Amino acid sequence: MTDNKNIKKNLFLNASWVFGGNTVSAVFAAIEPIVLARILGVTDFGLLALIVAYVEFLNNFFDVRVWETATKYIGTFWEKRDYERTRSMVKLSYMLDISTGILAFAIAVLTANIANKYLIHSPQAYTLILIYSISLLIDTANSTSDSILRVFNKFKKIAFISSFQTFLRVAFVSLVLFTGLGIKGVLFIYVAASFIGFAIRIWTVSQTLNEFKLSGWWRAKLALIRDQWREIAWFLTNTSFTGTLKMGNENFLGILALGYFSGKDAAAYYKIARSAVKLMTRFSDPLHQAIYPELVRISKSEGLTDFINLIRYSLKTLLKFTIPLSIIILILAEQLINIFFGKDYLAATNTLRVITIATLISQLTFWINSALLAIGKPGLRTVLDVITTTTYVGLLLILVPRFSYLGAGFAFLGYAIIKSSVSFIFLRDSIKSEEKRISKSELPVP
Repeated sequence: MTDNKNIKKNLFLNASWVFGGNTVSAVFAAIEPIVLARILGVTDFGLLALIVAYVEFLNNFFDVRVWETATKYIGTFWEKRDYERTRSMVKLSYMLDISTGILAFAIAVLTANIANKYLIHSPQAYTLILIYSISLLIDTANSTSDSILRVFNKFKKIAFISSFQTFLRVAFVSLVLFTGLGIKGVLFIYVAASFIGFAIRIWTVSQTLNEFKLSGWWRAKLALIRDQWREIAWFLTNTSFTGTLKMGNENFLGILALGYFSGKDAAAYYKIARSAVKLMTRFSDPLHQAIYPELVRISKSEGLTDFINLIRYSLKTLLKFTIPLSIIILILAEQLINIFFGKDYLAATNTLRVITIATLISQLTFWINSALLAIGKPGLRTVLDVITTTTYVGLLLILVPRFSYLGAGFAFLGYAIIKSSVSFIFLRDSIKSEEKRISKSELPVP
């Protein structure tokens, strides 16, 4: 059995670095929607939200979530000190990420007019979508880069990159808004910030791979991992499909549904409510990023005791922060919106309260995806996401036409409740099954 104290210490240290980076990023990022909302006004802020939501929707739709596959297999090969296969997996991961980014960019450009006709309703939409879509070409490799840095415990560097990129983005977004360049200027800044973040990540990954004697990965032969292709393809297929379904856990579907049924102002109110609870996810994101590599490492141990203890420890740690924060938001929702976003957005108050409850419920199962992947159950996770995302879409179609942005909030609450309930059932059964398998493997051979 592995050293449980060391596992917790490593998780806490890694999560602390990511949390530190996310906290600094959160301070800067929290300023961005405030400045945008106050200077652009409700309608233009809603237009910007719809442009970003549509492009990110396509990004998620074509996202194969390479980072999860990269973390698992780069980590697995590296644990065995198989240098050549580790290089091959790095190369394959980058190739897949870049290819999907190019595809998403092409689809975004080709469908921009259709999106405008049915969702956005603005003469500027085509140009704005085209500008923001460029970030898809730049950002595609970032998930693989961050995955590599996680495998080699470079969480401190991830924290720095995230903080620096967010700082640049917010600083220059504020500048272009105050100089009157409007939405177009904001989107150009988004693209520029993406390019800077991409360049820094690539340089950092290169330094890291050189440190571990893994340089020259672009020359690696993919044939070296041929015997794992079927396994990798199955894993990637499931994570890819889950990447598509991940839209249910973001605000993109809600915003796009509001664009179709209710217009830009409703999209703006919903975006404000989702932005106001972003701080809660700043606590779960670091743990999610840090726990997956650790679960992969200990999932091959003699039993699942360390596996289960790590999940319990991370969940208890998370709830110490999110529960008090949720209570504050629920009580002071109206005052918070008025102080930070202005009285024009007070209509989002009750939606903020509903989404706060939904986000708190979602925090209870932040570790489910990582746990299912670590014990080799990508198919089960896909089934889970099919059930929950289908439910979410159905709730949006029922509630948004009647209740607008408040209906979108209740749809997200329904999604959170169902996902948490089904997740617990699925993981409980999976752990029982895994425990039986381990028990049988430990029986003496007659």
